[in-house]
This record gives sequence, C-alpha cells and structure tokens, in this order.
Amino acid sequence: MKTPINLQKYVTFALLFLTTACSKEDNVLANQKQSPSSNLTKKELTNAQNLTFNNGDTILNINYENGTFSSGITGVTATHATAADAASMVNPAGNGSNYAIAHKIVYGDSTYFSDGAYRSESDVVSIPSARFFPGDERRYEFSVLLKDWTPWVSGPTYETNVFQLKVSGNSTSGSGVPLQFRTARNAMRLRYEGSSSIKDIIPDLRPYVNQWLDFRVDVLWADGPTGYMRTYMKLPGQSDYVLVDEKTNYRTFAGNVSIGNLGYIKWGVYGTQEGLTRIAYHDNIRIIKLPLQ
Repeated sequence: MKTPINLQKYVTFALLFLTTACSKEDNVLANQKQSPSSNLTKKELTNAQNLTFNNGDTILNINYENGTFSSGITGVTATHATAADAASMVNPAGNGSNYAIAHKIVYGDSTYFSDGAYRSESDVVSIPSARFFPGDERRYEFSVLLKDWTPWVSGPTYETNVFQLKVSGNSTSGSGVPLQFRTARNAMRLRYEGSSSIKDIIPDLRPYVNQWLDFRVDVLWADGPTGYMRTYMKLPGQSDYVLVDEKTNYRTFAGNVSIGNLGYIKWGVYGTQEGLTRIAYHDNIRIIKLPLQ
C-alpha cells in the first residue's frame, strides 16, 4: 500500500524552494547589472556595485602575470585598434613582474586609428564591479613606462593620454573625463574635467623615459560639490607615494546617471603629433574600495 502524501508538508517545501530560488536570482541579477540606464536610483546603483566588497577589498587587479591581454579576467579589453602590434605583451616587464601590456600608435597609419582618434587603449567598461557612480569611494593604481618617448623640442603642445578616469557618453549628454594623465611637451600632466584645469606633476619627464612610474588616485565620486580627488606619485628611487595634487569639495563625477552615464577606467596611448610613434607599457592596474580598513 502506498504511503499517503502529506499535502501540507509538500506545499510548505515548495514555497520554501521557490522563495530561495527567487532570492538567489535577485542576488545574481544585482551582481551582474550591466546598465545603469534603468529606473534604479543612484543609491541602489551604488549598492549594486558594492554588494560583494568590503572596505579595503581589491575590486580589480590586473597584473598580466598569466601572459594574456585580459590577465585572465573576463571583460578586460586590450584595444580597438586593428594593427597587429597595437597591443602586445612585454616579457620580462622590468619592474619585478614577468609580464606587462604594451600599447602602440603610429600617426598617419589608419590601423592605429580607433574610436575617432589615433589611440590604442584597454578598458574594463563591461565589468560592472569596476564601474563607478556617485557615492562610490575608490582607490585607483597603475604603473606606466614611456618606451623610447620622443622628447618635445618646439612648436604646439601635443598631449598624449596614458590613463583615464572616464565617464561614458559625450559633452552633449553632460558627461566628460574627470581625470586624465597626459604627457604635454616634456611634462606629465593631470587634466581634469574642463580644459583649463591642469596640473603638471612631473615638469620634465626626460630623465624617467624607459623607467616605471607609479600612480595612485583616491576619489569620492560625487555629482555635486562634495567629492574629493587626491593624486599620489612614486618615482624611481622613492620608497612610498607622495601626494602631488588634491581637490576637495569638488564635483568629481562628470555625468548624469539618470541618462545612463557610468564611470570606468582606460589605459594605453591616445593622441600624438604628426610623424611620431608612441609606445607605453602598463602594469598593476588596481581598483580598491575605500575607505581602507
């Protein structure tokens, strides 16, 4: 004789299973959020970014030690330029690492032209946790080597960008670039949102060509005058980072979340003057959740 089914237990179990499954699905969707252009509030977007990270956690660590362009991380883009050597791996890196990435552009060669300019840049825009929004507090670190960098002699200033804290969209949609690290003449320059806001942090780069330079930026992202941005630098021979520029009570997020603007990082080489080839190595790109514990 078959044992009768306890209908009440069966219904209770089914409801419990359904509730658990829905909860797991909600968590997965929050972790995999791909676009900020939904109806989520800024607070909800920030919470989605911070869901699995505690203060002091490393959100992203690209060290290229597996010898690949992605550093083994899904969503890391190497370049959009089509030239075979627009991006390549350097081995050894010469900074204690086995590998680093090299980006290259050649003025006048269309295979080094992408996204409307002579550029070869990596980005992580497709990694949700690596994006930034108002309310996020982050540390960004990277190392760069300017390979055989041609010195500026005279004439106009042609700036070459080697690292960006970027907001998606364009100026017509109210977005921009909160911070760029650029070479200008023979200097390393910080260029903030608004072309008139600049700070030369290395007046003469020539002694540091073909040497690794380390940079750090701490930011509280804000779409009003409540944020901060602190930039640190460690030159060859220095044992620790030195504060080289600081902005406080400052609008750091140059965009509008409600129309889909989101923040992300890019690194490589972007822009040069006629007749020049530019090559830059990058390594140890990190994003850390602030404040530190």
